Amino acid sequence: MLTKLEFSSIYFNGYEAKYLGDTMQTTKKITQLDLRHNQIGVLESENLTIGLRYNTTLQRFSLVENEIGDDGVQNIADLLQNSKTLTHLYLQQNNISEVGAKHLALALKTNEILITLNIDKNCIGHKGAEYIADALKTNKSIVDMSMAGNHIGDLGVEFIANAMQFNTTLTTLDLQQNQIGEEGGKNLFNALGKNQTLIKFNLIGNPCSQANTLDMITLIKNDKMIASIDLQSRRIKGEDAKYLADALINNEKITSLNLNHSEIQDQGLKYFVDVLRNDKKIGSLYLDYNQITDRGAEYIANMLRKNNTIEILSLHSNQITTNGTQSIAKALARNTVLKELDLSNNIIRDKGVEAFIEVLQNHASMAKINFFGNLAANYLKVLANIVMPQTRSETNVMMNSKCIGIQKIQYLAKALVFAKSLTVLDLDDNKLGDDGVRRISQALTNSKMLTVLKLQKNSISTVGVQYLVPVLHNIPVISKLYLANNRIDDEGAKHIASLLQTNTTLTVITLEGNAIGSAGAQYLSDALLNNTTLGKLSMTRNKSDSCAILEVIVDMQSNPTMTTLTIYNKKIEEKNAQQLANTLRNKTCITSLYLVNNQINNRILQYFANALKTHADLRSLNFNNNKIGDEGVQYIVDILESHKKITSLSLDNNEITDQGAQYLSEIIKTNRTLTLLSLCSNRIGSQGGRFLVNALKDNATLQKIYLQDNQCAASETICSIRSGNIFSKIDLRNTHVPDIDLQYISQCLIHDTTVTAIDLTNSGIGDTGAQYLADLLRENSNITELLLGSNHISDEGAKYLADVLQNNATILEIDLSRNASGCVAVLGASIQLRNNRTVTYLNLENSKIDSQNVQLLATALIDNQTLTSLDLSRNMIDDQGVECICDALRNNITLTRLDLASNKIGSKGAYYLYNTFQNRKVIAPQLSLHGNESSLCTLVEIFLTAPRDQVRTELNVAEKRIGDEEVQFLVDVLANNTTIMNIDLAKNNIGVDGAKYMGDLLQNDKTLLTLNLQSNEVGDEGAKYLANGLRKNTTLQRLDLRENTIGPLGAQCLADALCENTILTTLLLGNNNIGDNGVKYLADALYSGTILIKLDLSSNEIGNEGVHLLVNALKKRRACKRLILVSITLEMKEQNICQI
Repeated sequence: MLTKLEFSSIYFNGYEAKYLGDTMQTTKKITQLDLRHNQIGVLESENLTIGLRYNTTLQRFSLVENEIGDDGVQNIADLLQNSKTLTHLYLQQNNISEVGAKHLALALKTNEILITLNIDKNCIGHKGAEYIADALKTNKSIVDMSMAGNHIGDLGVEFIANAMQFNTTLTTLDLQQNQIGEEGGKNLFNALGKNQTLIKFNLIGNPCSQANTLDMITLIKNDKMIASIDLQSRRIKGEDAKYLADALINNEKITSLNLNHSEIQDQGLKYFVDVLRNDKKIGSLYLDYNQITDRGAEYIANMLRKNNTIEILSLHSNQITTNGTQSIAKALARNTVLKELDLSNNIIRDKGVEAFIEVLQNHASMAKINFFGNLAANYLKVLANIVMPQTRSETNVMMNSKCIGIQKIQYLAKALVFAKSLTVLDLDDNKLGDDGVRRISQALTNSKMLTVLKLQKNSISTVGVQYLVPVLHNIPVISKLYLANNRIDDEGAKHIASLLQTNTTLTVITLEGNAIGSAGAQYLSDALLNNTTLGKLSMTRNKSDSCAILEVIVDMQSNPTMTTLTIYNKKIEEKNAQQLANTLRNKTCITSLYLVNNQINNRILQYFANALKTHADLRSLNFNNNKIGDEGVQYIVDILESHKKITSLSLDNNEITDQGAQYLSEIIKTNRTLTLLSLCSNRIGSQGGRFLVNALKDNATLQKIYLQDNQCAASETICSIRSGNIFSKIDLRNTHVPDIDLQYISQCLIHDTTVTAIDLTNSGIGDTGAQYLADLLRENSNITELLLGSNHISDEGAKYLADVLQNNATILEIDLSRNASGCVAVLGASIQLRNNRTVTYLNLENSKIDSQNVQLLATALIDNQTLTSLDLSRNMIDDQGVECICDALRNNITLTRLDLASNKIGSKGAYYLYNTFQNRKVIAPQLSLHGNESSLCTLVEIFLTAPRDQVRTELNVAEKRIGDEEVQFLVDVLANNTTIMNIDLAKNNIGVDGAKYMGDLLQNDKTLLTLNLQSNEVGDEGAKYLANGLRKNTTLQRLDLRENTIGPLGAQCLADALCENTILTTLLLGNNNIGDNGVKYLADALYSGTILIKLDLSSNEIGNEGVHLLVNALKKRRACKRLILVSITLEMKEQNICQI
């Protein structure tokens, strides 16, 4: 049944409010109506209340956060005067002032139904408070009144306080955030002293000092049911503390007082303890985080001397030091009721805790004390908890890592004397030495219930053990003794052994990490001969591996159901082996034996072999990483012959050779239980591998055999195939595989359906091996990849392969490069190109391919449209072979890289390449021809590999062995040059014919700016041809003809050309043979008006006569700015002429 209507945040208008009022007038079900945050104003409130006056069911009415105002409140007041059911009214945040408060007050004087009225966060002020207070004097129904946030102030509170002296019904009054000051607080305090009904009172958020305490004072005074007072985080200081304490005088109901985080400090504390000294009810007092110092501690001490009810006292996180602690300790001597005391996180040092230890030994009631987080030593804090009579019945004393040390051990020893019921004592990691153990031993003399003693990670030596052992003899129930990580040596082990000879209760002893050697291990071993109770002896990390072996022996003896024995990374010596073997002999339940990395040799292995003769259920043996040789393998074979259930044998990383492999092969032939045999990382060679492989022919049960990291790669591969460890590829690259081993592999793979790839690169395979592989390919159609590069296969082997591959369509990748015959490499490449329509790269580098072989490859290339890169470098391909390649690739549009470097290609071949590819741009970026016989290849490579997206402006072929033929090619290519502006042909072999070609180029070229022919063989005749070119050239600005054996005749030709040339500005003729005779012609040219700016004639045997001729010419014609003669430079700057 619907009893509540809620219409929040929908914004009523007058009509809607009237409709709702009319509805409420007739409803008989609705008891709650919530209309908060709807912008209800005067009109809407009027329409609502008209209907509500006649409602007979509404009990709760909320108009929170509307816009009722004073006029609207008049309507509400009218409703209150007429309603017979409305008990709760909420008018928060409605802009009600003192006028509205007056309307409400008038209604309250006559209303006898309303229980709760909330007018928070309005603005009634002190005058409105006066009206409300006046109504409260006579109102007998209001129980809960809330006026928070109304700016009442001290003046308004004075009226409220006066009303409280008369009101007898109000139990809750909320005056938060009302700007009530000290004066108002005092008025309320005085008034509430006379009020007997108010229980919940809230002044929070007011500036008066009573705001933090007056609510609790009221609660303490009037609430008859309260038993616990929580004043946590109230910031109670000075007078507030006094008021609260006074309220507790004559307390008859409160049993717990929480003043945590209240900043009461010493002075505030004094008010409370003065009252609590005689209190008869409070049993728990919490004073944490209150800045209490030693002075406050003294107050508490005085209280404890007289108080007879407080059982729990908490002083956590104050500022109490050792002095304050001593005061409380003295008081406890006279206190008989306190059970729990918390002094943690103060500033208490050792002497403070020691004072308590002295008192607590005789304190009958104290059961719990906490000193942690202080400056005192950790061990003292623990001791304080165990010396109390109430805790002496504790069965466990856990003091590990408390760093007791030698100096303070007497406190612990003294406490342990009283611990008659102690069963566990944990003193691990406490820096205890022998003297500390002496004191502990003395304290334990009368202990009869101790079962566990832990003294690990201390500094106990043999001396300490001597103190300890006699006491342990007399403890009848000791079962676990922990002495790991101390300094116990062989002598100490001897004393422990004496304990074991008579003790019948110890089940666990830990001695790992000590200094026990072989002798100590022997003492313990002898003592254990007749001991049947010790189940665990921990001995690792001592001086001798004998200790670890002894640990294993004890474990074996105590575990009747052990099926697996594992010893790893220990040095098993012969004496240990005998003892271990004797124990193993009687442990017939062992089914798996793992003795890994224990330096077991053949002799030691014999002990274990003899011990295992009686183990009928043995299933698995693992002797990895030992020193077992061929003799030891014989012992293993004996075990396999007598044990018909062994399924797994692992002998990895031992010293087994071919002889041992032969021993094993014999047992493999007859054994029908072994399913796994691992012989990795031994010294088994090809012969030993073949012994094993042959034995497998008659054995169907041995499914997994591992031979990795031996010297029998082929046998290893066969075994891997058998074991199912090779899924698709056999990888024997860079491994020498003899022909006979390859025969085994081929036979093994004939019916195999999983292997699809074989890699025998650089495996020493010759023609016989190629024949075995051909036989395999003839029967097996699953092989798609065969890599035989860098082997010794010749034409004969190629023939075997060619016969079987002729009709093979499954081989997609085959590599026969770098074998003894180029025919082999080409065969592989041809087959791959034929079968694999996706191959893009073919590497035939250094494969001995000559022009005859390359014809087969060319045939395969004719129709290929997938290959993008072909490497034929470092072969023997000559011009004839290049012609075949060019014919094959003439119409190819996919190949983008062709490497023919370091072959035997001459000029003819270079021309073939250029003519074939000069208009085919896709290959141009990656054509390699360096290292061939003809230098023409260099030019062809340069011109064919010009970037398609860049314009070539320079041509640098200096020092490329360029001769006249190459220059002719160059000139032909540049016949229609429109981009090349700089050509460098320095330090080549260009002679007269080459100069003639260049002269022809100069006559017609319209682009070239610089030409470098330094260090060639142009001579006078060549200079003549170049001069002819200069006469007609209209672009060349710089010509370098240094070191070209040009004499006077050549100089004359060049000088004549300069007279006609109007472009050349730099002419370099240094290091020639021009002499004074040649200079004469050049001087005439300078005189006649050449535009030459720089002329180099250094190192030309020019004498004084030639120099004077040049100087005179310079005087007449000032165009030449620089003239170089040997190391003398003549320059003309403006009007000045440099003189010699």
